[in-house]
Amino acid sequence: MNNYLIAPIVPLVLLATGCATGARPDSREHHLEAELRSFQEAQRVFREQNIGSHKFDFSGHGRVTVREILLEGFPGGAYLKCRFHYQNRTSEPVVQSWVSLDVLDADGDTVSSQSCHLVVPTPQPIARGSYYADELRTPTYNVHLQDGWSWRIRCDSELVEPEEALDPPVAPQRPHNLRAPFIIRNRGQNDR
Repeated sequence: MNNYLIAPIVPLVLLATGCATGARPDSREHHLEAELRSFQEAQRVFREQNIGSHKFDFSGHGRVTVREILLEGFPGGAYLKCRFHYQNRTSEPVVQSWVSLDVLDADGDTVSSQSCHLVVPTPQPIARGSYYADELRTPTYNVHLQDGWSWRIRCDSELVEPEEALDPPVAPQRPHNLRAPFIIRNRGQNDR
């Protein structure tokens, strides 16, 4: 047989062989599909259990409102995504706050935690009644596959401290070696 006749036949044979082997699903593909279905079911259950917003009041630190919390990612790489806003409900302005999203196992032990540092980018505190919105993503490290796992929000705020009064108070004094200023009228115009 001539090599010129074999050359176009080889790709066709390889293509037919590839199609024949691709038609048989292998056990690895079944395993991945089962993991994906299991993860999607866990997402559905989590969404049903955590629908709506959740308000958490932290006495002396403010309020965190979780607007949305979702189980996202993929099998083996799942995480909780939390969209929240913080409101300063303390009696004083807040210099900075930390909001944390924790993933807990069935015993209540922390498996994973991520924190967000809330600070106004200009040198001013978070005023009383003001809001600050952000998002946290915390990996679950597959604890979401176990029964009884949960999540929680924590908040810690640093209030503005009142200025310390000087002891003894400083009274404005004029130095003894300086005379009172005097005003020169018509400066540069005395020639006229």
